[in-house]
Amino acid sequence: MSRTQLTRGRELNHVAWLYDPLTETLSFGREQRFRIKTMELLEVTPADHILDVGCGTGTLTLMIADRLSPQGKVIGIDAAPKMIAIAEKKSRRRVSSAQFQVGIAEQLDFRDNVFDIVVNSMFTHHIDHDLKQRFFREAWRVLKPGGRLITADIDRPTTVLAKVTGWFGRYLLLQPELEDNLRGRLPELMAAAGFAGVRRLAHLHGLISFFRAEKPQQERAA
Repeated sequence: MSRTQLTRGRELNHVAWLYDPLTETLSFGREQRFRIKTMELLEVTPADHILDVGCGTGTLTLMIADRLSPQGKVIGIDAAPKMIAIAEKKSRRRVSSAQFQVGIAEQLDFRDNVFDIVVNSMFTHHIDHDLKQRFFREAWRVLKPGGRLITADIDRPTTVLAKVTGWFGRYLLLQPELEDNLRGRLPELMAAAGFAGVRRLAHLHGLISFFRAEKPQQERAA
């Protein structure tokens, strides 16, 4: 993947050095529990080929790699080169099999039908409606028939506190990209991209949902 490839979505290159300590501090220790829940719902098998889109500094990607055999593979991509540099440094320190590269979600640099799982965690609320549509179509394309998409992200709030937090963040941070998530539109966007069996697996803190969707065994016509 060319490191000159740009995205219209938000990328966090400028805060890459602060990302790990900041997320753990601001989440009041919930970040690790969130990752563990994601791993539980991924249901990784040792030989899976997995793509982690918007991988940030690679925390989840590295956890996935620990579950894989030599026949398995996990690749983490992110639009921010500094995030990928940190992920690669962490991978070398852990002597991990995880692979990382700079890449954009709306134009995945992979062949059709190559992954068993595509996962994205707290990523879609950084990209606008059009890019969400393009990402889900790209995720569908690179998955094998029968492969699955796991999305963990902000969803329609189910408590008063979550509603206030979500919509306050949307306007305070001037982030219209949040609206699809806050209005509960992720499942319909996945279905529009061709995914079947879209369902919510879990809902945390009144604001974050985990979704699973499958690429049908019989691919749709182009």
